[in-house]
Amino acid sequence: MKKLLAGLVAVVTLSVVILIAQAQRHVVTSHSVVINAPVKEVWDFLSDNRHAKGWSVIFDHIRPLESSPVAEGQIGALRRCFRNDNEEGFFWDERTLTTEPYKRRTLRTYNVSNTSWELFERFQFTAYQLYEDLGNGTTRLTFEGDLDDHTKYSVFEHFVFWVSQFEGERVFRLNLENIKAMIEQKNAFDRPHPWEPHSPFDA
Repeated sequence: MKKLLAGLVAVVTLSVVILIAQAQRHVVTSHSVVINAPVKEVWDFLSDNRHAKGWSVIFDHIRPLESSPVAEGQIGALRRCFRNDNEEGFFWDERTLTTEPYKRRTLRTYNVSNTSWELFERFQFTAYQLYEDLGNGTTRLTFEGDLDDHTKYSVFEHFVFWVSQFEGERVFRLNLENIKAMIEQKNAFDRPHPWEPHSPFDA
């Protein structure tokens, strides 16, 4: 019996060590979709915050912050992503870090607030929108997400972020499929994935 317990403890310990080691790898959440539309149309679509209500499965809407020093789309622009239509509950803010029209846009996610998990609110993220012109009026759109600075987080925080990658990739996939449908179907848009009334991060 003692040998069995010792063996179980060893297996559990080894599993934890492997998981923690895996979590230390610099893993970027990423998902792509090919859209039957020119890259300029895809870029312009995502440059309009009003469209987020139709494609985001987590946030109800996005709006520019009054404190933003520049207009939406410019470097330094500030906006807030609201979980709910009444703007109560979970939200986070985003700042445009870089913009290269028809190629890439980089955003910093910060001020994560009113979630079910205080630890998650300590994170800041870098979000990437990557646009690749495939020719023949088609575009590959990629969403990527990463911690803003891996050096400032503890081993445990790295582990939590690594675990959350799976939820992040799921959300990227659903959002991108909604974006693809919105752009391709236009006025005949039939949303593949609805806004989700329950999120693991809801307080």
